[in-house]
Amino acid sequence: MKNIVKYIAACACIGALAPAGMTSCTDMGGDGIDSVVWNGSINPENNSFHNPVIEPSVEAGTVLRGASSYVAISATTQWAKGLTNYCPTIASNNLMTWITGNNAFTNDGIPAWSTGRINSLSVDFARAVTGATYWMFYTIEGENAIGAASGMTAQGPFTDRGSFLTAADAGSQTIKDPFFIVITASYYLCYSTEEGTFIQRVNLNRNNGASRNGDPVKLTSSQLSDIAIVRHSASQFYLFATAEQNGTKEIRYAMAESVTGPYLDKSGASLADGSLGEPLVSGSTEFVNPENPMRAFLNSEGTHYYLCYNATEQGKETMTSGYQRRPLFVTPFAIGEDGWLSGTATVQKGWTSPRFE
Repeated sequence: MKNIVKYIAACACIGALAPAGMTSCTDMGGDGIDSVVWNGSINPENNSFHNPVIEPSVEAGTVLRGASSYVAISATTQWAKGLTNYCPTIASNNLMTWITGNNAFTNDGIPAWSTGRINSLSVDFARAVTGATYWMFYTIEGENAIGAASGMTAQGPFTDRGSFLTAADAGSQTIKDPFFIVITASYYLCYSTEEGTFIQRVNLNRNNGASRNGDPVKLTSSQLSDIAIVRHSASQFYLFATAEQNGTKEIRYAMAESVTGPYLDKSGASLADGSLGEPLVSGSTEFVNPENPMRAFLNSEGTHYYLCYNATEQGKETMTSGYQRRPLFVTPFAIGEDGWLSGTATVQKGWTSPRFE
């Protein structure tokens, strides 16, 4: 009996050391393992990646493609109690594995026009603006305004350029959820008010900062907010948004032929007229309230979009510091022949496939 136990233990040890996908033939007559046959690796990391991709939190943050890597930037937070991170940055070469970096703002470079923390932000690469190629638009807790900042790298440090657009400027009581997108050499800022979500063209200048260009265009009704836009081609755009109903959040989407819309659901109804678009990501028993779609990135084969967003783990809504705990998830969606994304997803922890290439 002891010999059998030893043989089982030996097999277990060798199995743990051998790559998954290897099969073994064991001589139960007492000769032990007599052959090992390689059938190819089926390790999950070879064709999958693990969600959430960043923990504990990238609260109300942004993800962008920088000059040499992908960069995620969180709102001001405390990953460790008492240690404030002024918009911490995380970098990746593949959207799946990430390394922490510096803060986007140095302690003496944080916005001086308010004492509140930056509680939401969006950044994109404005290559044509010489000397200030990365621009951030952000909101500050306790303020009904959107500020602007610029930097030379995606990870900063960013130089604050003050308040850019107030709720009063927008003719509203509230203003929140900035999303900044660069289309070639044109720049657009999206934001949400109690009336809905709007897109405003902006001018950017290294010396003069940011200024408005023309009038805003309404994109969605007030039932949708916190949007992100992705350009698929010159005449195909996706809009992702957070929809909240009865206290529960989910992510929905629609399509348009222009960055300024109109964004339509599959039936042809416009988001600006009250459509909620098509369902895309909903909560699960473990993770609830998927929100803050940051951006979606096309894989090298052009078959899938990988959507970056936040969700909340049940029972772990905050960190020990008291700040919100909002891990970053990346979920792939196949692109159908008609351009619509195939299927829906629930927020799940664990292996996700296919890998981003």
